Amino acid sequence: MAAFNDYLDLRVAVAEHVGNRNISDVMSRLTQSAEATLNQKLRHREQITRATLTFTAGETPLPADFLEMISVFGAYGYNMQSGSLADVNYVGSQYYRYAINGSDILINGVTGDRDIIYFAKIPTITTSVSSTNWLLAQYPQVYLYAVGLEAAKFLRDSELTQVTQSLLDRALQDMKVDDERSRWSNGTVRPQMVMP
Repeated sequence: MAAFNDYLDLRVAVAEHVGNRNISDVMSRLTQSAEATLNQKLRHREQITRATLTFTAGETPLPADFLEMISVFGAYGYNMQSGSLADVNYVGSQYYRYAINGSDILINGVTGDRDIIYFAKIPTITTSVSSTNWLLAQYPQVYLYAVGLEAAKFLRDSELTQVTQSLLDRALQDMKVDDERSRWSNGTVRPQMVMP
């Protein structure tokens, strides 16, 4: 499948997929809905992002594109553990626990910078017709079928919805396999037990 250069190419491809060019008025909404669904489902290496957060009195907002935490590093670079708000508010917990409360992250008693690694949202491509992002460039079929599924639902075409859902599931599975191969192809297994 040929890659799409930008959002405009995707819009044309989706219209062709559903057989209806009259959906252009709602294409931005359909694309944003597809992106929201993909943000719920995807955790891919391209989404892994590093940031430095500045805490004041143990609290700071999470990045605007935050989806899921991977690591929070303490003052000396150790990996902190997530905990409940009760755990974090416990005296002495600032040495090893953090909690996420809505759109904020809490570390009891901490003031200053802490580094985090997290999964970021997929950047939207609906800001202009020439917009693109890593997902459209690397996995155009995922975008095509995700937006195509939203368009099929909008058109109330149950047969097209089922077919497109199947195509999307396959594209997501292919993407997952590619991600796992890229991240873990040279990995080794080390049993956590005494070996004879």
